[in-house]
Amino acid sequence: MLERSCGTIPYTIKDKTIYYLLIKTKDGRHCGFPKGHTEPGESEIETAFRETLEETSIEPIIDHEFRYEISYQMNNGNKKTVVYFLADFGKQLPKRNNNFEDFHYLILPFEEAYQELTFENTKEMLKIADNYLNGTLNQQPSPTGEG
Repeated sequence: MLERSCGTIPYTIKDKTIYYLLIKTKDGRHCGFPKGHTEPGESEIETAFRETLEETSIEPIIDHEFRYEISYQMNNGNKKTVVYFLADFGKQLPKRNNNFEDFHYLILPFEEAYQELTFENTKEMLKIADNYLNGTLNQQPSPTGEG
């Protein structure tokens, strides 16, 4: 059986440094990004937005240009595909959304976020997302119009 989920790689930029929002289970066993199952009739972006809001109380601004897919075999034998989008959370702060899961929230720069992540495929995704964001930031013109 194929399971499908969507989520986000939430980030913000402060003092020219990119920070990533990670969620960590209360028991500390798993650390990753907000994600969850797609509801019938829901698009990938709608699922990613809803799941991020449910798990962090943040209303992300989703980058439709960055889409990353991870597939893996679960312990129950099912195959799971998760689609992630980059999502800017600006100055919002994560907090527990009542009636949903309870997580610890970590807002970390790349190196620290990379170390906290549990799974190798998620670490690889973070590298690709960070390269994408840094490339995008470096392409933006300076306020003075110079390089």
